[in-house]
Amino acid sequence: MIKLKCYSALLLTASISLIGCQTTEIEAPKTTPIYENTAAFTPDILDGDGDGVLDGIDECPSTPPHRVVDAKGCLVELDVGGLEIEFVGFFPSMSSHLPAIYDAEFAKVAEKLNEYPKASAFIFGHVATNEISEGPLETLDFDSLSRNRALIIKNTLVLQHNIDAKRIRTYNCSNKLLFKDTDYINPSFKALELESFESKQRRATLMASSSVSNLTNLKYEYYIKRYGEYAKHCVKFE
Repeated sequence: MIKLKCYSALLLTASISLIGCQTTEIEAPKTTPIYENTAAFTPDILDGDGDGVLDGIDECPSTPPHRVVDAKGCLVELDVGGLEIEFVGFFPSMSSHLPAIYDAEFAKVAEKLNEYPKASAFIFGHVATNEISEGPLETLDFDSLSRNRALIIKNTLVLQHNIDAKRIRTYNCSNKLLFKDTDYINPSFKALELESFESKQRRATLMASSSVSNLTNLKYEYYIKRYGEYAKHCVKFE
């Protein structure tokens, strides 16, 4: 059966005026197979995943909903133009000399920073607890060691890779943020024989972002989770 829309018409053959909204039921002719009248009213069969590309030409027929697809019905990966990177370098005991094993990895970080000239870099200097308790505090206190570890990263970016110093902020985290192996798996662990708990605290952490420029004004949950502990425990070097 087919429902007709509202209409106003004049049937001349019967000389009767029909005015208003009517619904008329019309039975399909007995000679017409029922399936011929149903195909046009099942559009979901033509586009099973609802991506706007008909199944007959859809090369990716199971596209997740609400995703951007190309003419073949396959997902299009969008570049949102953002940068979020992290680099962790570990130091020998009581030293601020970054081992050469990080040269290649660090060069990639610098390359990304040059690709995103508006991104900010945050460098966090850390020290191990035994460096505070056993170090020669009269000549090199742990604040200086933390600062020097952050500065060696900053100076390398500025002097060797032409990163504007104004984009870089350095912080003293002392030994307040303990390192966890589950947070960052670094291939240098084995090469530098970083097996003890203390050896993994002797580090500098660089985090760069094209969205975050101030750790005291983190607006979104993702950035609060990513930078919140640093903002809470680390003090900016003046």
